[in-house]
Amino acid sequence: MELKESFFEEETRCGFLVTEKRKKIWAVELELLEKLDEVCRKHGLKYYAYYGTLLGAVRHQGFIPWDDDIDVVMFRDDYERFQAIAPEEFGEPYFFQNSYTDQMIWPLSKIRDSRTTAVERAYADRGAAFHQGIFIDIFPFDSVNDPDDEQTAAIAQMQNLLWIGMMNPEIALEAVRQEPPSSSLRGFMLDYLRKDVRQKMRVFEAFNLSSLGKSKKVNYVSSEIRHACKSVDRDWFQETVYLPFENLRIPAPAEYDRILTECYGNYHEFVQGGTYHEGIIFEPDVPYREYFAG
Repeated sequence: MELKESFFEEETRCGFLVTEKRKKIWAVELELLEKLDEVCRKHGLKYYAYYGTLLGAVRHQGFIPWDDDIDVVMFRDDYERFQAIAPEEFGEPYFFQNSYTDQMIWPLSKIRDSRTTAVERAYADRGAAFHQGIFIDIFPFDSVNDPDDEQTAAIAQMQNLLWIGMMNPEIALEAVRQEPPSSSLRGFMLDYLRKDVRQKMRVFEAFNLSSLGKSKKVNYVSSEIRHACKSVDRDWFQETVYLPFENLRIPAPAEYDRILTECYGNYHEFVQGGTYHEGIIFEPDVPYREYFAG
């Protein structure tokens, strides 16, 4: 990707000073997004700008000035296909990071740039053994509970049990013990809890894949469990539009106005603040291995 020198010039956007360093961080993320788009087009996979990236595309035609990341979503079926091909597609200087390619157990994936540094506080002690280059996030979207459809409550119950079984197995075991000895759920969960954490993740992902399409509501399951972001209608993603985002045009759900209103309310009102990644140490010109070696 080639960006004009003027892109990197310090400027004020919406009353916020965007420094040259932040522009360099953005440039790395834009290159990662361009590479993601190339791979998805090659394999016929759909992805959509979401969270602050969707908001930025609609409201700013690019990054929210005080934001420092790019987020996209894929429905579970495309996401699983993506996980299968990504390790081969993202060779150096890129790296595809998920629960099976690095140390952390995550219900999402990242694409990172090995020529850069982005040290998150929670993983600072992992050093260079854990890939800590600048990244973009890819979130899987799954069917989740629909308050208007009682049958989908069973999906949410199983998602919760499987998630707790990965993150807090003692709590999950106590819940399972409340089930009658003859319960099929009890037998399934006892077997599940004996698995190692990566095996559990595969079961969790397989369940979500098998449940896709059984509810009109979709969300990133971790957000759903933590009530961090509202679920939305899957139908709102039926059509795709392409929105300007800095020097790119990126795919977005055609019903982006309904999605942003559901998630943020009056999203046209500017609320300047920090980002989810506030506190990350960014060094766009220093490879993370060199950063930890120094």
